[in-house]
Amino acid sequence: MVPQFKTGVKMTDFQEGTLMRRDINGKSIVLAKLNGKLFAMDSVCSHEGGPLEDGSLDGYNLICPWHQGIFDIRNAKASPTTNWVTDLHSYSVIVEEKTAEISVDTESVPSESPKEVEIQTSPSQDENTPRLVEQNTLPQGSLKLELSLLEKTSIPGTDIMSFKFSRTDEQNYLNYKAGQYSVVDLGTKEDPEGPTRSFTIASSPTEQDFILISTRIRDTPFKKKLAGLDIGSLVNVTAPMGEFVLPLNYSNPLVFLSGGIGVTPFRSMLKYATDSQLPVQITVFDANRNQINILYKTEFDEWASTNKNLKIVYTIADDPPAFDKEDNWRGQRGYINKAMLNKQLTSNELDNSIFYICGPPGMLNAMQKLLEVDLNIPKQRIKIEEFTGY
Repeated sequence: MVPQFKTGVKMTDFQEGTLMRRDINGKSIVLAKLNGKLFAMDSVCSHEGGPLEDGSLDGYNLICPWHQGIFDIRNAKASPTTNWVTDLHSYSVIVEEKTAEISVDTESVPSESPKEVEIQTSPSQDENTPRLVEQNTLPQGSLKLELSLLEKTSIPGTDIMSFKFSRTDEQNYLNYKAGQYSVVDLGTKEDPEGPTRSFTIASSPTEQDFILISTRIRDTPFKKKLAGLDIGSLVNVTAPMGEFVLPLNYSNPLVFLSGGIGVTPFRSMLKYATDSQLPVQITVFDANRNQINILYKTEFDEWASTNKNLKIVYTIADDPPAFDKEDNWRGQRGYINKAMLNKQLTSNELDNSIFYICGPPGMLNAMQKLLEVDLNIPKQRIKIEEFTGY
């Protein structure tokens, strides 16, 4: 008889695309529901022990949150493109027909074939809910693209740098949606955080001559090598991935809440919306420490002047110095809060908008609480992207 160990959860506890960790029979296991199927594998990354339940799913790729190692959720095999991780174990999943309780066979031997349980799912979205699709021509997570550095720019007074990479005729297959990201591999295996980092593609699909990324430069081998790249240097990147993208249905207004460098996916979306003349109202709340750290402000202001559907609200945390009698800041001050949203958004926008949040973990948690608790925004109208490009 096959040994089965109950997980303590039922099929009804799972939503599509979610990850859940369970400790079973002395093993830490992550469960995933994807495309109407249930999968189970080890939850501890084979590189430095990253918690895979805190990772992200992109297709069948489970991406470690620490160093972006990639595993196939169907069989726990490590992707050869992230060769700093090794294979883990996958396990058979059993669902009790009457009770919907989930059990896992933790004694099973890993094999090449995926261990999956197909389940019946009912639609979780109605026809008015935005649907997200991927249309990349390369397998997600594959390190097959080689881009040449065209330009690098330091933002005066900050630790931010922007990099433009070529998008040549040979790379016409680099199709992406506004807001997606790629993983950049610089080969810095001496970096304790690994040789890769995830970067939002800050350029728009309408900007066909280059790929733009912006990041804070830190004192790590990876960031030092990135900052020191010579013009013409080649870097390896994955095919674009991610679901933090614009909806296909533009019937709802959109509200973007960004913190610091987390504004990068919104640059891509705003440029795309402006160039494509999308029929959707977008309001951006862009929070920064001070004026000099407002990234893309010149571009945002230019687009807002030509796009009647776009409104930008800037806010900075720093108070003016007591001796500064000619403070020229005319935007908002302080953190994004309930009063600010109520002042800048109409009741219709508050009641119907889809809210996008991108920033560091602290900001993300604060904004999620603000929306769900203070403003009673339902979770299905909130999209979250934790920004890791620091």
